[in-house]
Amino acid sequence: MPDVAVIGGGIAGCAAAALLAEAGASVTLYEREAIAAGASGRNSGVLQHPMDPATVPLYEASLELYAELENGFTFPAEASGLLVVGEDAATVDADCDGVAAEFPELAPEFLDGAGLAAAEPALAGDLCAYRLDTGRPVPPAAATRAWAERARAAGAKIEVGAEMDCRSARADIVIVAAGPWSPAALGSTTWRPVAPLWGVVAQVRLAEPPRHSIEQAGVKALTSPGAPDSLFSIVTAGGASAVGSTFTPDEPDAAAIAPVLLERGARFVPALADAPIEHLRACARPRSVDGRPLLGPVPGLDGVHLITGHGPWGISLGPGSAQAVVKGVLGDGAAIAPELAAARFGAP
Repeated sequence: MPDVAVIGGGIAGCAAAALLAEAGASVTLYEREAIAAGASGRNSGVLQHPMDPATVPLYEASLELYAELENGFTFPAEASGLLVVGEDAATVDADCDGVAAEFPELAPEFLDGAGLAAAEPALAGDLCAYRLDTGRPVPPAAATRAWAERARAAGAKIEVGAEMDCRSARADIVIVAAGPWSPAALGSTTWRPVAPLWGVVAQVRLAEPPRHSIEQAGVKALTSPGAPDSLFSIVTAGGASAVGSTFTPDEPDAAAIAPVLLERGARFVPALADAPIEHLRACARPRSVDGRPLLGPVPGLDGVHLITGHGPWGISLGPGSAQAVVKGVLGDGAAIAPELAAARFGAP
């Protein structure tokens, strides 16, 4: 078994460390700040279908891994449902039909009027939506910390406060899972297929929070050039509702943006108009230029592997991505699909 250094204490790095250690590898994970310090601990908190055929297998593998995680993590056995909401019925209905054609397993159902009010009383009465059978709310950071504990229990060493890159790590294999900072961890100043996509989330508590996870139609396209920099979403876990979110390349002023998020959100969930903010969080999601993760060997760097580029899908795809890369490292897995391989962007 190889000696493995894992750089990054987010969901992907911690899951990789745990799976490797359980397989018998000698593993050291290096995290410069804290476990779940980045997007893996500051997200909206929902395990959600990515609606991308290339990444669905990673999502399904992640759910299987979450179901057996334990270590203080509670896996929601059933999806609470996702409502994609909008104002124009024809557009929302057409979008629903498109999802039904591509992902029938999500059982898309168009809702408006009394049907929507019965399904989700928290919504404003003049909206329409379609419901998808996905969305398992989880407290932010809970999954990442559980994977870290599982890694420790299997014998992995975790060094927090350690600044590391793939050239300074002394190991047979190096796995870089440093989110948007992965190019720097590879030692590159010019190779940039992954960059930060900043998000702000305001946490509130509502007397009667939504039953579903809710997002404004158009969130899926937010990683595309020219997309809006903010769309409404709300996820409730453990009584706390995370209201978001922004999608900007530069670090935002979270305190200034949070009231705007609630004001816009009140158009969809009126109770947000009077909700006091109890907590703010901001994170830099690792967005790839084509919206898909970068997994596996890095060209030109012998023994170096990547797990990054998940954008807003980190906790939904991270464990499955880690499993795919770990299997490749140990030589017992299928080759990573070309559309997900880190090699598709060339050498750093």
